[in-house]
Amino acid sequence: MSKMQIKAILFDFADTLIRTEKFDYDLCLKKTQESLANDNVTIPYEEFRKIYFDIRNRLYKEAEDSLREPEFCLRLTETLKHFGYSFKPKDAVIVRSADAFADAFVQMMQMEPYVPKLLQQLKTEDKYKIGLVSNFAYSPAVKKTLERFDLAKYFDALIISGDVGWRKPSLKIFKKALQALHAKASETVFIGDSPRHDIEGAKNSNMRTILVKKASINEDEGFGNPDRRILELKELPKALSELFYGS
Repeated sequence: MSKMQIKAILFDFADTLIRTEKFDYDLCLKKTQESLANDNVTIPYEEFRKIYFDIRNRLYKEAEDSLREPEFCLRLTETLKHFGYSFKPKDAVIVRSADAFADAFVQMMQMEPYVPKLLQQLKTEDKYKIGLVSNFAYSPAVKKTLERFDLAKYFDALIISGDVGWRKPSLKIFKKALQALHAKASETVFIGDSPRHDIEGAKNSNMRTILVKKASINEDEGFGNPDRRILELKELPKALSELFYGS
């Protein structure tokens, strides 16, 4: 088989590049509520939590069909509307409370120690363009996490659903990523941990795909049909070599 030209690599964020198992949603949401209280928006936490999750779940149910991203600050304004407050998503009070969530989130994230060296190799030695495509409703949380681990410098493009308005597996978010990298789908490999969002979405966009599938995770094998499977990201160079030379 003739070798495939790979010029660009796209990564998923959560549980591909960054480990999220210590993410505590309640603690992040409490930080959000505390920020609001500091701005004289006082709602008992359990009441705030219940309405927030009702609204979040409704918005995500709608997003299952539309693949539109229900932006994080909209969730907050809709929640506060229930309690009689009238804010817009870009109001400073709302942004401060969203940042409080993001700052707590960032401190909970973990990274395997080999990840920076891997990205440096891909970027500097192998000369790949590198991008990230993430389903995340509040992009500052992703960007601050990359900054915390000093990873941002390796990326030529960060495509986050909260910024672009579309969620994986929508073809529109993958197209945005290809445009940002000035790359062709046929010369791009997508690496992710979700068979449906990452693998199926990228393959439908005509990219090659590598599934990072940890042995402990039981996911539907019917989705996606990745070109390669790896258990950990450190196996990526070998998988890319196999894709490059064909097998």
